[in-house]
Amino acid sequence: MTSRISRSYCQNMRFSPLLRNAPISITTSVVFLWSCRDATGLGPPGVRGRWYQPQSGWARARPAVVGNIVYFGDGYGEVIARDVADGERKWTARIGQERIDGANILVRSGVVVAPLETYTVGLDAASGRELWRYRAPADTVGVPTGYVALPGQVIESRIDADDNTVYIPAWGASVSAVDLRTGQVRWVWQPGRIDGDTATSGVFASGSNGVVVSGDTIFATLWHFVNRLGGFSQAWLVAIDRVSGRELWRVRLPYEGSGTLIWAAPVVYHNLVIVHTLSARTYGIDRETQKVVWEFTVDSAHLSTIAGAELYGDVLYVDGGDSQIHGLRPSDGTTISIAAFPAASTRDLLVTEKRIYVPIGAEVYILDRQTGATVAIAHQPGSYDPLFSSAAAFSNGLVFFTVADGAWCFEEP
Repeated sequence: MTSRISRSYCQNMRFSPLLRNAPISITTSVVFLWSCRDATGLGPPGVRGRWYQPQSGWARARPAVVGNIVYFGDGYGEVIARDVADGERKWTARIGQERIDGANILVRSGVVVAPLETYTVGLDAASGRELWRYRAPADTVGVPTGYVALPGQVIESRIDADDNTVYIPAWGASVSAVDLRTGQVRWVWQPGRIDGDTATSGVFASGSNGVVVSGDTIFATLWHFVNRLGGFSQAWLVAIDRVSGRELWRVRLPYEGSGTLIWAAPVVYHNLVIVHTLSARTYGIDRETQKVVWEFTVDSAHLSTIAGAELYGDVLYVDGGDSQIHGLRPSDGTTISIAAFPAASTRDLLVTEKRIYVPIGAEVYILDRQTGATVAIAHQPGSYDPLFSSAAAFSNGLVFFTVADGAWCFEEP
């Protein structure tokens, strides 16, 4: 029987040759670990479980914590508000049949925003009442004559918001600015025909999977096929005016790869916008000159890097594609620290004052942020078919994960 981890990898690997190699090392490293452990305890040695609550299926969306409530998604279209203390449900909103499959749930100005697969929903944070739902512009590339194009998908989309507007990247490609309270569309940005597109009719496939708000600017990452099947593709960084949706500039990253080449949201550090690609390359781009001022890559990189860059203070953490987390100086990309772990991260990292959390499918490596040593390895309780399907959320010493058929909270070790 195919495990959840294998099924989720198959979905993630359909475009990238690098990714097809990743499960080999990941699977061999975790099979023993999950096959011999006790599946009934609240928490394995290394982490102290605070609570574990069942829910249906698995979802990619990172939970969101606000005050004493943590918001989870499940595999069958439910958003669940849980008490931080014990995980009990405060409310449940059934918003469709699709998995809550954006990369993150977001809570801002009393609204919970949850991307599913083909649409995004806004909910009242106190009651779970649906306020709006939004479908991104249709992704028309490759749709046969006579078929209806579907909305641009928001699987793995990393959304962001200010106090009034949520910004939603989607395949197609597009970035939409949507009013948080009403769902009214303020503007939609689309790239048009991209330089390097040699399609004789229409355009080749493209998509945006990550945005970040920085002052009066929205920065978005964009991938774009340069042939029909995506054997060659480019990655771009785009700057968009936050109020009007007008494109300010775009920069093509200097590496050409394959498939959906960039998933992660940009990271802003002073005057630099930093992006990390699936090909394990990290770039620092000057937002004033639009020049790539530094690049980081490891010669021994051989795994695709789904996790985006994570900034904590004055250190930028990236998965180097070489089974190591690299701490970089964000101003110039210089290596400060290195921490080893097996394989490649399968979701975004979580970095706290003390720890780095690295999900690798069926388990989570917890690294000391100062020394790089492995402090603990967390295994999902209550399952012989485990999966850490989301990135982690953190609040007041507690770590929250969406896992296979459950929501789990444990104490930071």
